[in-house]
Amino acid sequence: MPLTLTPDQVAFLHGPLSMNVGAVGRDGWPCVTRAQGIVVARDRRSLTVLLSAVRSQAVLDALAAGNAITLVASRPQTHATLQLKAARAERVPVTVAHRTASAHCVSAFGAELAALGYGDAVADALAAILSSEDLAALRFAPEIVFDQTPGPQAGTVLARAPGVAAP
Repeated sequence: MPLTLTPDQVAFLHGPLSMNVGAVGRDGWPCVTRAQGIVVARDRRSLTVLLSAVRSQAVLDALAAGNAITLVASRPQTHATLQLKAARAERVPVTVAHRTASAHCVSAFGAELAALGYGDAVADALAAILSSEDLAALRFAPEIVFDQTPGPQAGTVLARAPGVAAP
């Protein structure tokens, strides 16, 4: 049985976040790309992460080869961070709702950075760079969730699906 994200975890994932997706490439080396949106399923057991199809080719190739996925989501203002991992991810068709979610997430991330003093130019540049027109959508069911907020609790397992071994 997959794990179910808590309402607090879902609320966090819908906040203004800096997000990265990682995998292990075919060559055994890690590959990472910026994510630009998340859609959590209504049952809170899976999520779809959105990223640039062009700039994320190494990660997409690694996941297509069946490698595991890691999503790291961090709130710039507080550095609160969640890490979600799964053994696999499935590429799914991009929908209008995905494009809307991506635009909202990029806008919220830009506004958060602007409020931290980086200025509106950063928010405008993010909107231009992280276009919702060039999206790939990856759906996965998290098998383990970690608190990765810097500090003594970093690395704490917050949730683990039954049968998933401890790290």
